[in-house]
Amino acid sequence: MTDLANETRSEPRERRGRVDATAKATGAARYVADYSVPGMVHVAAARSSMPHARIVSIDKRAALASPGVIAVFTAEDVSEGTYGRAVADSPVLARGKVRFVGERVAAVVAETREQAEAAAALVDIEYEPLVAVTTPEEALAAGAPLVHDAPWSYRGAVIEEGDGPNLIYHHTHGSLEEFEAAYAAAAHKIDHVYRTQGVHQGYLEPQACIADYRSADEVKLWLTNKAPFRVRSMIGSCLGIDPNAIELQPIYLGGDFGGKGSPGDSPMCVELSRLLGRPVKSVLRYSEDLTGANPRHPSEIRIRLACDAQGNFVALAMDATLNAGAYAGFTPGGSGPHGAVDPPAYRIPTFFSEIKRVYTNTVPRGNMRAPGAPQGTFACESAIDELAVVAGIDPVELRRRNLLEDGEVDPSGHAWVENRGSLTLEAALGAFTKKEAPAGWLYGRGVALYGRGTTTNANTSLRVIPQDDGCVRVETGIVETGTGSHTVLRELIAEQLGFSPDQVEVATVSTDELPRDAGAGGSRVTAGLAIAVDAASKAWHNRLRDESVMVEVDEIFGPDVGSYIVQIAQVAVDPATGELRVLEIENAVDVAAIINPKAHQMQIDGGVTMGLGYACLEDLDESDGQVWAANLGEFKIASSSDVPEYKTVLVRGARGVGTANVKNIGESTTPPVGALIANAVYAATGCRIRELPVTAERIYEAMHGGTGA
Repeated sequence: MTDLANETRSEPRERRGRVDATAKATGAARYVADYSVPGMVHVAAARSSMPHARIVSIDKRAALASPGVIAVFTAEDVSEGTYGRAVADSPVLARGKVRFVGERVAAVVAETREQAEAAAALVDIEYEPLVAVTTPEEALAAGAPLVHDAPWSYRGAVIEEGDGPNLIYHHTHGSLEEFEAAYAAAAHKIDHVYRTQGVHQGYLEPQACIADYRSADEVKLWLTNKAPFRVRSMIGSCLGIDPNAIELQPIYLGGDFGGKGSPGDSPMCVELSRLLGRPVKSVLRYSEDLTGANPRHPSEIRIRLACDAQGNFVALAMDATLNAGAYAGFTPGGSGPHGAVDPPAYRIPTFFSEIKRVYTNTVPRGNMRAPGAPQGTFACESAIDELAVVAGIDPVELRRRNLLEDGEVDPSGHAWVENRGSLTLEAALGAFTKKEAPAGWLYGRGVALYGRGTTTNANTSLRVIPQDDGCVRVETGIVETGTGSHTVLRELIAEQLGFSPDQVEVATVSTDELPRDAGAGGSRVTAGLAIAVDAASKAWHNRLRDESVMVEVDEIFGPDVGSYIVQIAQVAVDPATGELRVLEIENAVDVAAIINPKAHQMQIDGGVTMGLGYACLEDLDESDGQVWAANLGEFKIASSSDVPEYKTVLVRGARGVGTANVKNIGESTTPPVGALIANAVYAATGCRIRELPVTAERIYEAMHGGTGA
């Protein structure tokens, strides 16, 4: 392990493809698990085995007598404060009752990780079982047991008393009456329910934390978190500490995909460090991460979609219910996800949506790449293909007739400066080349489409420091999550300030060194950096002396741009077994300027692969409140053997934001893949799969059982 100091992580200046490439390729990069602090102890949690129960008693004696154990803490020993990214409902340790299998009940601190884990298994917890609600249907039923007695009372809650049992969020858009009238009068219509499963983000580095509470005015924190400024505010609010006293240190993240935005175990670690007067370290085993972190929301989405005799959409109603699990504190806001669930790409005159997020006695849900969009896009893009069959129109042609053109607004009333969906669709079709299926297998081609806006709030800060050797050092609060954001920053700075990339050093600094950053997420980093670099460039060229410049941007920038992705999948299905082979996925991507082509392509390929895992493989396999796929053998993430051929078509010439003329890519290629595969399977077999993942078992049952899944 490496002893920690108040370090600033920076990179040498030699030219290379990525700023972090050398450190990661050679093993020099250090993550939270690699570090130690003098006097550090380790914590492991005794976790609930019940989805819903009162805590009757906790017997610590055997754990305390275990070798190396220093202390055992329960809720009575720690702060009563709660935390959350918007809804502050998550406790440091379960207080009074447990709400999901895997919840922290007691914290065992020992000299080594292994000693803490062994002792945690000896904590004897007596429960009084309570009736659990493990699905939204159960949780919303009249008279359902309450996961939280008064959820409206939490800081940040957006519901009110009387809104109904177990609701976190409930929002409608549009007029149901207008929809019903348009739907009733339409020539062709469908009405189906689509379901998606819970999946984990699949980052390689589990959640980890080191907290060193030195005084009320000095708390050092090393944390697997992509939003340091935000997380220190959450910890401060929970524990009654001035957020400015909490300094998050610069550190590598071993992957994120949305899962590293919540505080994780950090409030617990800070509190235990305060109580013990020693630094405390937590590193989860992957089984704990899978069962106790913040996976993607499962969903049930009813789609009613109608068109006229010419194939023009006339009405769409979306009723989406998302299973949020036992706590809302891991998700980004009380009001989301909503807009990401809505379909932004098509002309739909009458649109009604109703979105609910619901408490259940299951693992708390959080962000995962393009939160809400994979669920909503699976439902909507599947429904479009189903309507095409009813209307007797080719699915591609039905999309072509209804894609937004410039100057038109999407179903939610938003308008982008240009709509390039039609252009992107034609580019995809023009590049298509048919693959051959194995002999005796059924061949199918599927199409799906997605449009996503570029986040328009920069909210970051940068410092540019001239060096004696004629180079520059750029300091940022943005954590490198593996996406190449620091490489993008280096190249943006080099271009605007007139340096070569090898003259630019990029360094992540602690939260004490810069005033703000909103954190990575929402595909905001490149666009936000472009605006910050514009400001830094102006300040650099206007400075009076040869000294550093610091810029702070917190503005809504324009124009309001979006981007489209059109995907075409070719699949083969074995009619005897239902086995599915994806032969190729083609991606036509609507792009503005590309700062780093390799990083851009990596985002495309990585996003498609994540979507493929969601579509065909990954499933936490939840039942009765229990995650059964609790290891990486059971929870199957896509590997190289699962990845088909990829083809990319870049549709250039789009309008972006900032001097760099950029727009989002990171979250665009994942959402369509679920529907893409389901549509291709239908084309091959004539059987519609309406529940993810699309497995051989579901295909076989649909083909041989006589019903769609």
